[in-house]
Amino acid sequence: MTESSPLVLVGWDFRRTPIAVRERLAFTPDRIGEALARITRQGVLSESVIVSTCNRSEIYGVGVAADVEDAVTEFVAGFHQLEKPAIVASRYGLSGADAVRHLFRVSAGLESLVLGEDQILVQVREALRIASAAGATRSVLHRLFQQACASGKRVRTETGVGTRATSIPGVAMELARKVYEDIDKRSFLIVGAGATAAIFYDLLIGRGARSIDVVNRSFERAEALASRGGTARRWEELSARLPQADVVVFATASPTPILGAAQVAAALSARRGKPMLFLDLGVPRNVEAAVSNLDGAFLYAVDDLKEIAARNLADREKDVPRAESILEEEIADFLSWYGSLAVVPTLASLRRRFETVRAREFDDALAKLDRVAPEDREKIRLLAQSMVRTLLRRPTSALKDEPDPARRVERAEAIRHVFGLDEEE
Repeated sequence: MTESSPLVLVGWDFRRTPIAVRERLAFTPDRIGEALARITRQGVLSESVIVSTCNRSEIYGVGVAADVEDAVTEFVAGFHQLEKPAIVASRYGLSGADAVRHLFRVSAGLESLVLGEDQILVQVREALRIASAAGATRSVLHRLFQQACASGKRVRTETGVGTRATSIPGVAMELARKVYEDIDKRSFLIVGAGATAAIFYDLLIGRGARSIDVVNRSFERAEALASRGGTARRWEELSARLPQADVVVFATASPTPILGAAQVAAALSARRGKPMLFLDLGVPRNVEAAVSNLDGAFLYAVDDLKEIAARNLADREKDVPRAESILEEEIADFLSWYGSLAVVPTLASLRRRFETVRAREFDDALAKLDRVAPEDREKIRLLAQSMVRTLLRRPTSALKDEPDPARRVERAEAIRHVFGLDEEE
């Protein structure tokens, strides 16, 4: 990393921080802009991005304060009205290449509670969008987060880390897609309106399902869930709606089975041989085990789905080394760009460029002058060198005397771009 712009990360996550503390450290979307403005105004960071999810709250930045990790911690405690000692113990801080590597691993899903989860990449991308809209990012963090997101996408494209579901609703969705490839043309019946049902419902909507009935004992909760694209049905309609469904998903907290083999047999008879897929996500079971003995009925309960999820997780873990190799390539690329923006390397490159031009023009000019005495040649050479030093004085002071590390990086990047310092001569 460069001495001109210390990249830092201060965070709290599910591995080190109890959920009771994480909940109090979470930054809601409507307050992130305020937090970013305040941390800049207080002189803690000159660039900043906040990644806040249910499993982590992380602040990335370009440091300004002397003890930036402690300063960020103090800011977070004050913002959330917490005592600083209460959050220091579970805090982690990284800087330079370590902070870069952590963000890239987060974006790729390698630091997630569920290995390879897709949602975190969306959340990192949204964190950058919010920070950019708030004017909190400049050259360094904008490029860092853009490349981290691109790397996360590459890992999911080139490896199996992000494929093969490992959550129960996700595995259930994969099974439904294997049985019925044309999800958008199939009818679904969801029984229940709690968290698990809502997750499966969202997966269905994401896959383009158009016919979704939701049955729940509380019709109001069924309406709330179905408002995103389905139809709420009253509990009394369950038996009547059953024959209409290709896929039936149960996700209730009922202590006893809700659906019996006799009801399913009647539904299959009404369907005239068309099969039905039953996904029982309830614990304890919502569907009688005897249903699996009926011709045309395919039943998967939570234990079945857990076995599939475990196999999928093992398959994901096999691809972790490949994912890490991809990330190291991407990290090296970012660090190479970042390192080129340091004051000393930039000024050295600029000086070499000017000296190359001076030498070339000096030689070309003297080649056209046949009667220049040796002492005059030396005077012309010294004059050309003096001009180079004069021309370098302004960009040198603009870089060395700039107190804001983020602005110093921006100026270095501008100089390298304007003078083509990264191009081959």
